Amino acid sequence: MRYLPKLRLGLIVVLLAASSAQAQKIVTVDFRLFPGLAEMDGNWAALGVAHDGQVYAGLACHGCPDGGHMVKYDPTADRVTDIGALTLLCGESALGIGPQSKIHAKFGEGKDGRIYFGTHAGLWFNYARVDTKEGYPGAHWMAYDPKTGKVDDFGIGPRYEGLNTGAYDPLFNRIYGLTHPRGHFVYYDVNSGKSVDKGRINNMESVCRTLGVDDKGNIYGNFGDGQIYKYDPRTDEIVELPLHIPIRPKGISLGRDYFKSETHWRTVVWDSQERKFYGVDESASLLFSFDPNAGSYGEVKPLGQLCAEGTGNSRDIPYATLTLVLGSDRKLYYAPPAKEFDYAGSKGVGATHLVVYDLKTGKTEDRGEMHLPDGRRVIGLNSADSTPDGTIYFVGAIEVRETPGQKSEYAGKIGSVPYRLALVIYHSQKR
Repeated sequence: MRYLPKLRLGLIVVLLAASSAQAQKIVTVDFRLFPGLAEMDGNWAALGVAHDGQVYAGLACHGCPDGGHMVKYDPTADRVTDIGALTLLCGESALGIGPQSKIHAKFGEGKDGRIYFGTHAGLWFNYARVDTKEGYPGAHWMAYDPKTGKVDDFGIGPRYEGLNTGAYDPLFNRIYGLTHPRGHFVYYDVNSGKSVDKGRINNMESVCRTLGVDDKGNIYGNFGDGQIYKYDPRTDEIVELPLHIPIRPKGISLGRDYFKSETHWRTVVWDSQERKFYGVDESASLLFSFDPNAGSYGEVKPLGQLCAEGTGNSRDIPYATLTLVLGSDRKLYYAPPAKEFDYAGSKGVGATHLVVYDLKTGKTEDRGEMHLPDGRRVIGLNSADSTPDGTIYFVGAIEVRETPGQKSEYAGKIGSVPYRLALVIYHSQKR
């Protein structure tokens, strides 16, 4: 009998250890660094997989004179190539004006095989001078040609403004965007070489971060309190639809010191099989579907919530990311942070989780924290795309471990943890 308390204590320790292991679910992911670009400090939405499997990413740098970089990853050769610095590609180096610091939107592949995109600012000098020659010159409409390895510059579109949001439509061969800071709906028609400004659709503090493109070439966005609008390229008109996505009343915003609206969708993805969109809202990663072909105006359905396990009922649930992607297995993959994430402006350090929503069953699964093979954490992702073989690509911040006596290369720190950008790779079919 005198051994019974020890047995009970041992059993309790074992149960606690088992419980801890179960709670600490880990997803091991592969990764590739961007050689020679350790100073790149952010990535938002700028990721795309072409039909030949080549992966394109836009890396931001807020303090670099030559701005951000466009890079390519060839999975067959397992090689990362730096296509070039954006300010240099735009012919604006050494001019003493605001650099082309980012590609802030998804890439699109044209029928001609070119990869289309627009640029964005990141080092404004002073917002008071945003509309003068001394400030940022404006976003460029551009395309990368894999056949020649050259980048075609179509010139500046929105004068003195960047493209905070963008999308490409191969049907009408147009690059679309929303400007920052004024929130205008703009586009560039590649065939005619014409740049068009349709006017203001968002406020400065609430520029919608993703434009949806359907298979008819219609463009959809969000404004106000989650209301959907539609741009029809056939009529060249924007129509406000009587549809709203599920949102949570405004509360704690991105980084805690920004004035983001939290009333738009954060990102949407097009499902070509069901011919509808899936998306998450900004405030609480509320999942919804939007079928533009249902009824007179379309139909929105709430589907639940995609957030890290244990944060769903929290008022300060981390601000949504841009990582929603539809896999070839008919599952939605999403990488929410455990802490408010915005690279160097993050609210603390927390590992990113991998959350999966099965379209067939309607079930949501948090597969756990994303870690690298050596145990380092993925501490924030903000873009995603997929391939037919089940590979899911992300770009974002990974933890850098400093070694005493050795110089570590990193972009900055999140709290006290150094980070740098990486291409994060998840093989869903090898799980």
